[in-house]
Formats: sequence, structure tokens, C-alpha cells
Amino acid sequence: MIRLVHTNAVSETSIDATIARHGALRVLMAALGALLRPAAPHPPPEAGVDGLTPHLRRDIGLPPEAAHARLEALPPLMPPV
Repeated sequence: MIRLVHTNAVSETSIDATIARHGALRVLMAALGALLRPAAPHPPPEAGVDGLTPHLRRDIGLPPEAAHARLEALPPLMPPV
């Protein structure tokens, strides 16, 4: 059997603990600043699949890049008799 213990204690990461530690006005100003601050621009996506790693290229069914293409099989060590 599992025993569940419910407590009404405030965790250290709750908003109440943050307000108690820093003050209501400072928490309010930080929250408003975060809401009104423009989001950081995302870098533009790369065109094509040139920037993909060989693993990702293989996952989506593409051949590996030419520089990383498999070498031709080596000739046998002993010629056929």
C-alpha cells in the first residue's frame, strides 16, 4: 500500500515564498517586465539540408554527404584461386 502525505506547507519555489523573500512590488515589477519585454528573435532556419548531421540525414532517408560517403569495398586480401 502507498501512503500519501499531503501537507499545506509552502514550497520554496512558490510565488508566496518569492514574495516573502523579495517583496510584492519587486516580484510584480519583474513579472510585468518579463511580460512586456519583446521576445528574443529566433535565428532564421537554414535553407535546405546542407546543415544536417549525417545521423539526421540518415533518419529522414537521405544519403550521407559526399565528403562522408562510404568508401568502396576493399579488394580481397587473397586473390581467388
